[in-house]
Amino acid sequence: MTPSFRVAVVGASRVGKTTLLTAILSDTHSLLAGTPVTVSMDEPTQSRVRRQEKDLRRAIEVGEFNAAALGGTQDINRYHVALQADGDESVQIPFDLLDYPGAWLDPDERSKYAHAVAEWPNYLDHVRQSIMLLVPIDAAVLMEAVTPRQKAAVGELLGLLDIEDVGRKWAMARQANPYEPAVVVLAPLKCEKYFGDNGGHGHDEARLRARVKEKYDRLLEIIAAETENRSGPVRVVYAPIDTYGCVELMEARWKVHVGQELPDFEAHYRFRGHPPRIQVRAAGTVMQELCRSVLAGQAQVEAENQRVHQQSYDAGVSRKAEAKGFWGTLGYHLSGEARAVNGRIEDHSAAIARIGLRRHQLTEATHKLVSVA
Repeated sequence: MTPSFRVAVVGASRVGKTTLLTAILSDTHSLLAGTPVTVSMDEPTQSRVRRQEKDLRRAIEVGEFNAAALGGTQDINRYHVALQADGDESVQIPFDLLDYPGAWLDPDERSKYAHAVAEWPNYLDHVRQSIMLLVPIDAAVLMEAVTPRQKAAVGELLGLLDIEDVGRKWAMARQANPYEPAVVVLAPLKCEKYFGDNGGHGHDEARLRARVKEKYDRLLEIIAAETENRSGPVRVVYAPIDTYGCVELMEARWKVHVGQELPDFEAHYRFRGHPPRIQVRAAGTVMQELCRSVLAGQAQVEAENQRVHQQSYDAGVSRKAEAKGFWGTLGYHLSGEARAVNGRIEDHSAAIARIGLRRHQLTEATHKLVSVA
């Protein structure tokens, strides 16, 4: 079984992790248009993506958008995806993304559920093996906090303390694997209100960037400290995303519940456009970085495979060419070794050519992805 390149998603409850993953995967088909490579998903992954798409289209039909109704995660879900050459399932770059209930990020909440306690080590194992740490951020929580109490609530609503803890574990594992890719993506979601390039009228991109830097600077400091001795630096990417493109924040409400010190956040959205048209913007940034990392990692794997095949090929050629004498030559042919050596030479020669073609196809496709502005 071919090992997969892994991506760890870490974000608090209701931040939009599942929706982000769906947007990335759904948007990738158009990014790969015109290349010999497509996105292949296993059946459970394809089912989740289709369910999210159906829920959103149904909401468009009735004209009512409720973010909380778009199928949040109640258990750990693995998204098995591959960049695959058309017509050949063996020519692929496989990778896994892991989604989990955001409430599990809080140890106090996690301890309330036996299955959450049991599954959490599996999540952390995935984090430690991941080449990318993807951090979805609720842009509205950051941007709509005005009063001191509202601003004080932002850290808890976004789960910053727990995200920093997971980030430290990820960074320590990246330090232990200094020659593997390491990328952090900070991805504010539902940014339609704050940008003017996708049907909106907002001009708050600088303020959003400043707010993200303010709140997540500690996470980046932790990662930098834990990976200071890596052979290559950790790549940090800021990637604000219009998750839907046709949905815009209309009202932000901060509610204080009885016995609760800090207020909770509630956002109300509306569709825009007649009729509304789903138009994800910049989710491809995440896929670009993922492909860049996956390509770098896959190149190492394929180079090692090619080296092994080349060694076997060279050994076969050397054995065929070496002086054997009369009895050695007789045994070489009558024992079947000659046929076996020739077969190995042909097999490894074909494998070398196949790997070369695979690398060329995947390189061409991923270059198209990463070159998009």
